[in-house]
Amino acid sequence: MKRISLLIISILFSAGIFAQVYGPVEVKHIHEFGFHAGGTTGVGLSYRFWPNKLGLQLTALPIKTSEMTYISLGVTGLYSFYDSRHIRFFGYLGNSLTIDDYNFFDYDDYEYDRGSRYNIGIGPGFGFGTRVRVNIMAGYGFYDITGEFNIYPTGEIGLYFRL
Repeated sequence: MKRISLLIISILFSAGIFAQVYGPVEVKHIHEFGFHAGGTTGVGLSYRFWPNKLGLQLTALPIKTSEMTYISLGVTGLYSFYDSRHIRFFGYLGNSLTIDDYNFFDYDDYEYDRGSRYNIGIGPGFGFGTRVRVNIMAGYGFYDITGEFNIYPTGEIGLYFRL
């Protein structure tokens, strides 16, 4: 009887020891704030919402003075192919609208220039870092779609703080 009791007690204690194994707790960063500059994704302050494989990036920079108005707005769709603690590989589809309204004074005459451009870009991107992440995106851009249509390679860069 003593042997059976000793065997049962040792099994119970060993099962409790194995049940207390803890692994590292991975924190999921779904909100990112930072600065972004790109021809097809917008220029300025940026917010990213990335709850799972699909994400959304919003970028905006409004500037208004008496001589000029510059507005850059961007909305970008993101898809994560690979995500680890230090590296993220993703694809993007970027849309941006840029509005320029400049008043230039010349010596003899008044010159006025106004323009808006709608751009679309697509390609891969890489993110490096843990809490602060640098994002580099490249691909092809379709520039000034509503005006003089141009296609050429594009580059985008961003610096984000992950919450």
